[in-house]
Amino acid sequence: MSWLPMHSGHPLMVHLPLVALPLAVLLDALALRRPGGPWRQMATVLWLLGLVGAAAAVTTGLIAYNRVEHSEVGHGVMTLHRNVALGAVALLLVSGVVRWRRARWWPAILVGAAGSVGIAGAGYLGGEVVFRHAIGIPTEVLEQVVRERGGHGHTAEPAGVTGEAPADSESSDTAGRPAPAHEHQPQDTSGHSH
Repeated sequence: MSWLPMHSGHPLMVHLPLVALPLAVLLDALALRRPGGPWRQMATVLWLLGLVGAAAAVTTGLIAYNRVEHSEVGHGVMTLHRNVALGAVALLLVSGVVRWRRARWWPAILVGAAGSVGIAGAGYLGGEVVFRHAIGIPTEVLEQVVRERGGHGHTAEPAGVTGEAPADSESSDTAGRPAPAHEHQPQDTSGHSH
């Protein structure tokens, strides 16, 4: 599958189930409280879309899990993300199947609500995987980005607090004086792979 990108399309697949499945649970809860409205029919459409989307997200996620470059620390977060997502989708699948067999049954809605919380947690961990641990970003790209950024990050602290130049000016401080020179120690960029 060398034609497939390293992330296997996983970032494209996660959004549909993240939105559709919790909304389906919410509409089922509303149908329980107001049986005469269109809520259950709307929920059914969202359940179908969400579960198909979840199957695509899980499939591409499992492929990406074994393909993306990552560190040891990132591996732990990535594994937690995978496990939380699988557990949440399992709960949502059970809730979806039960709601077809027993319409307007509150335990199915509670299981779906638990799965919705889980899928939101998996989404949060997915963000951590990418934005905190740079998982899926090839090492050579990370090294290039570090060089482009000057090997350091900037915070929202005012100039003078850290002794570094403000984020919008690498060459001078707020008074227009040249920023003090600083050096950075190279960091270990060796990755973890499967």
